[in-house]
Amino acid sequence: MKELNYARVFILLAAMTAATLGVYGVVSLRTDTFYAFLLWNLFLAWVPFFFSMAAHELDKRRIGGLLILPLGIAWLLFFPNAPYIMTDLVHLTVRKSLYILDGTIQSRYWYDLVTLLLFTWSGWLTGFFSLYQFQHVIYRKSNMLLSWLFVLFACVMGGYGVLLGRVYRLNSWDVLTDRHQLYRLVVESLNRQSVFFSLFVASVLLVIYATMYCLLNVLGGDNRRTYSGGR
Repeated sequence: MKELNYARVFILLAAMTAATLGVYGVVSLRTDTFYAFLLWNLFLAWVPFFFSMAAHELDKRRIGGLLILPLGIAWLLFFPNAPYIMTDLVHLTVRKSLYILDGTIQSRYWYDLVTLLLFTWSGWLTGFFSLYQFQHVIYRKSNMLLSWLFVLFACVMGGYGVLLGRVYRLNSWDVLTDRHQLYRLVVESLNRQSVFFSLFVASVLLVIYATMYCLLNVLGGDNRRTYSGGR
């Protein structure tokens, strides 16, 4: 599994975020600030990357110890915020009366669509790179099979987190602040439709992540294990 230069990854993601915010600024001046909530959602998509960065660096320097576990739990709680941004596309339907007048699609629809897609792309890239970092931590501590089992588990939890966030309006921090509501919503969500939705989103996440992984490792040249301190 290829070791990435995460300083460059951070710069890439920061540049992508800056470009996204720039597009939002231009579009919001031309239309309105209805989509200002995307700024908060993109910030939440960045949170798991900081957790994974910390875990990756601590493990690489062999000073993490027991800190890796709480960082992993915190990462897993916030990871669904990255794929969740995709569901904000629903607002294009909610606001359709503004986008279609007399059977004609207004130009603001395309501005808002591009803005939402950019936020989605930025959030997904940030989330997937954080998943790649944590997979690398698991890989260093065990083997490739366990690292991919972790990826599968993370994608399933990501799909379920998207369900809890979009359908049941649950936030990541509710795990700590409102555990009774969390338990009630988890029980309520255990039905066939919710399970199918969660697995569907998980499948999409897994396919896209596997594609990114192949681009980085299979098609990216030297596929040798570059970390000299492997265990």
